[in-house]
Amino acid sequence: MSPTSYQTAPPRGVPINITEDDGERNRRRPVATIGGVEESALVEEVGHRLARAGLRWTAGRRAVVDIFESAQAPLSMQDLQGRARVARVPLSSLYRIVGDLIGANVLVKLEFEEGFARFELVEELARHHHHLVCVECGTVEDFEGPGLPDLERAVDDAMRSIVRRHRFSVRNHRLDFFGTCAACTGP
Repeated sequence: MSPTSYQTAPPRGVPINITEDDGERNRRRPVATIGGVEESALVEEVGHRLARAGLRWTAGRRAVVDIFESAQAPLSMQDLQGRARVARVPLSSLYRIVGDLIGANVLVKLEFEEGFARFELVEELARHHHHLVCVECGTVEDFEGPGLPDLERAVDDAMRSIVRRHRFSVRNHRLDFFGTCAACTGP
């Protein structure tokens, strides 16, 4: 059976082509073609996580994961509702789907100051990054780029110090920068 055996098998006579693993962690790398549709490493891993949680890989869940995969920043429920409407995901199912994906460790809920929340793929399914949060308009932007490797080294040093001094086992970290975005700051 193919690496996507957690899904319903394709109809008889439909070819299943699996590409060789190139050893790189590229979440968009095709791993199989089922009935002419490319499957990605992300889709495969999400399928496994859903199966472990006792959930099926439904069309609605697939559409919501696709929305988050293509998002450039964490999404609010309002942002997600607009995109789900375009993807034809019933809004009556959207909150349940998001809850299921959080429970299956596919999405994470990010809560910031001011009481607003955003959602994004868990870090293991995406890439490590931090956030720039505008306290005026509430926009959240993923932060990557120059200086991040130096910042990560400093955070890693701090985590090692925490482990030594407090005997606290750090699993992960999240760093958010709060301020005012360019649009709110003005010219």
